[in-house]
Amino acid sequence: MHPNIIRALASDAADLAALHAQALPPGWPAADFAASCGNANRIVLKAMDGAALAGFAVLQFAADEAEILSIAVAQEARRRGVAQAMMKACVAACEEKLISYLYLEVAQGNGAALKLYEKFGFRLLAHRKNYYQAARSAPVTALIMRLDIKRGLSPID
Repeated sequence: MHPNIIRALASDAADLAALHAQALPPGWPAADFAASCGNANRIVLKAMDGAALAGFAVLQFAADEAEILSIAVAQEARRRGVAQAMMKACVAACEEKLISYLYLEVAQGNGAALKLYEKFGFRLLAHRKNYYQAARSAPVTALIMRLDIKRGLSPID
């Protein structure tokens, strides 16, 4: 699958919120996505598979650093290259803005995401113990990871 990665608009907020709630419950409200789409310090990218929303990423920029605030892929689009395409688009957006470091947080037990991030060159920076609270499970540690964009990326295939 080769999704079309484009900037999301405030009019996409309801669809983005629905996908976020599915992938990362309870998700963010549509108003938060709409505000992010209109924020000069943020970019919301969406991955489209035809007319279907396959995934999204929200990036925030400050000085020469950026953070992926959220990234999600629709259940039916997983294991089809969408997350990899989204990550490439995030890195490209950072390169365009001359960003030095790209940060993200991930749940310690999210093996698939960790594997993807490590493939892109992200390295563990710190732990936030008991950071994620799920309704029916024990708190989960968040891993803070960083990619040094200025060092250059090896090809991701």
